[in-house]
Amino acid sequence: MPAVQILHDCCNSLSVVTMLTVPQAIQARGLYDFNGDLDNGELTFSTGETLTIVTQDIGEGWWEARNEAGQQGLIPESYVQLLEPPEPSFPPPPPPSAPVSDWNTPQTEGGDWNNDAWNSHGTESWDQEPPHAPDYTNHNSAGGVNNQGFRGGGVQQQASEEGWDDDWDDENEDNSSNSTTNTSQDFLEDQLPGSGNFGLSAPKREKKQMTQNSDFSKYGTVKKSFNRFSTFAKTGGDAFLMGTVSANVSESDLIKIIDTQDGPAWNYPSQPYTCAIKSPKKESKLKGLKSYIAYQLTPSFSNIQVSRRYKHFDWLHERLEAKFTCIPIPPLPDKALSVSFGSLSTQGVKGGRYEDDFVSERMRQLQLWVDRMVRHPVISQSEVFNHFLTCTDEKGLAKWKAGKRKAEKDEYQGGKFFLTLQTPPTSLDMRDVEKRMEIFCRFVKGMDDNMRNMLQIGHDSRKKHTGPYKREFQKIGGSFKQLAETFNLDSAAHSQNLTAAIDYTGDTYNEIGDMYEKQPREDLDYMLEVLFEYKGMLSTYPDVLKLHEGAIGKAKECERLKDEGRMPESDVAAVIQRADVISFGTLAEMNHFQRERVADYKEMMQKFLHGQIKFYRDITQKLESALQKYENA
Repeated sequence: MPAVQILHDCCNSLSVVTMLTVPQAIQARGLYDFNGDLDNGELTFSTGETLTIVTQDIGEGWWEARNEAGQQGLIPESYVQLLEPPEPSFPPPPPPSAPVSDWNTPQTEGGDWNNDAWNSHGTESWDQEPPHAPDYTNHNSAGGVNNQGFRGGGVQQQASEEGWDDDWDDENEDNSSNSTTNTSQDFLEDQLPGSGNFGLSAPKREKKQMTQNSDFSKYGTVKKSFNRFSTFAKTGGDAFLMGTVSANVSESDLIKIIDTQDGPAWNYPSQPYTCAIKSPKKESKLKGLKSYIAYQLTPSFSNIQVSRRYKHFDWLHERLEAKFTCIPIPPLPDKALSVSFGSLSTQGVKGGRYEDDFVSERMRQLQLWVDRMVRHPVISQSEVFNHFLTCTDEKGLAKWKAGKRKAEKDEYQGGKFFLTLQTPPTSLDMRDVEKRMEIFCRFVKGMDDNMRNMLQIGHDSRKKHTGPYKREFQKIGGSFKQLAETFNLDSAAHSQNLTAAIDYTGDTYNEIGDMYEKQPREDLDYMLEVLFEYKGMLSTYPDVLKLHEGAIGKAKECERLKDEGRMPESDVAAVIQRADVISFGTLAEMNHFQRERVADYKEMMQKFLHGQIKFYRDITQKLESALQKYENA
């Protein structure tokens, strides 16, 4: 046989084997229009567009796909329907001796394509039941999904009854999760083998190059991972919006929103209360093998003291984030404090968790966080917060566990939280809502920039007060003291008074230098603390604003489908009504934020200016006293 013919036959055989052993690319068709966020690496696609699925193990309800133009990015799996592979155009040849899988029945991670849950939905017409994103229900009984991208509340139950707070997931307090840092992300990366997001296999795409400003969203603060809207969907957000979930919410669970001259607002409680954190003390368990700091909390409505550790605060923060979808929960103070202003510098504290200054500083910052929570009209009245403030260790571990598990299994978490909102009977103008949201987005962006700038200037000013300003005044004072020492060589009577006055002036300037060193504690530190707190609060707003943006986008998409005759008008009206509920909740929270901001910044500026006035008045008095010495010189 000629060599050319042999080579030709070998190539034909190789192509057949290759066709049999290489799996065909998985394809999907868009069920909805999806406007992807380029900054988050998302891929935009249209209803009916065919996509090639690249990776299905991204997690959090996201896949990676490529469109026909070759663009690649992340897509929500609930927005697409997997397609069956095309039938081969010719009968396959006999299989080779080595066993291979049946080419006609490829499998995906989720099973047979023929059994895909989306195959029962049509996309050509809305005359029948319209397709909608599946109802993502959290089957993890231990809790929802937090904004670090992993399931919260999945604690391991400990058999020990030695301590009332043993039912926690952390045996080493130093390793407990922190709501204000990325320690939770680091923990997952340590535990899971993959190199991609949250320890999963990395998607096959080029790493996004960050420009100077690409880590900032239009909402003004650094973006977190692309998980808030998927969390909203998983916990029932899409199902709420599309009307596939309902519940008979009891009167006690309803949260009322009222109309005011400033727009929608939460209904504030008639009897607000406070909560004091005092008497931190070091305690131990496991026969002294494990030590921790317990803080004593006393709410004003009961005056009954309860004991809480930092991890209890951390658990509460996680539960609040899981439940109150449209309420930004301010971050807790860091596990290891790193505040560089104030009377205590705690940067880089090692092995000093139980030092008095460290404990006092953390207690003070926890007090600020609790103060903000008790002032919130929704959080302060919530069952989980009440359980945190009132369940005493004397009531036993069983009662704490029961309340803890009830909070983690709360029926109205995530998107289902909107079922509990009792809104005004009036409907909202979507265009007006979008305009207000756009203005608020600009406000958040501008305020975030202002906070960063003012914090930098404030820190610089503080350093100058404790360093250069003090040194400059003491240099002046030292020069006057040296002059007086020289003048003192003249023992004549007419010179003694002048020498004493100059020496006194030198002491005055030294004292003024000391005043500059201490002054930031009287005015600037409080301002920096407020700025720092608001910087943390603003960092939580992009998630809430993006959630609302997604809900409004879905409502507008339904309106477009109605105009195309693909969705009944009654169904669209119901979607818009439920989108109004989300808008009412978001606008009410915006209103509360602005009210808090006005009160906080008024107090901040008043304290700062009072401190400055007293400071310069004291300097003036000292200089006037020095001036009097020259009257008799």
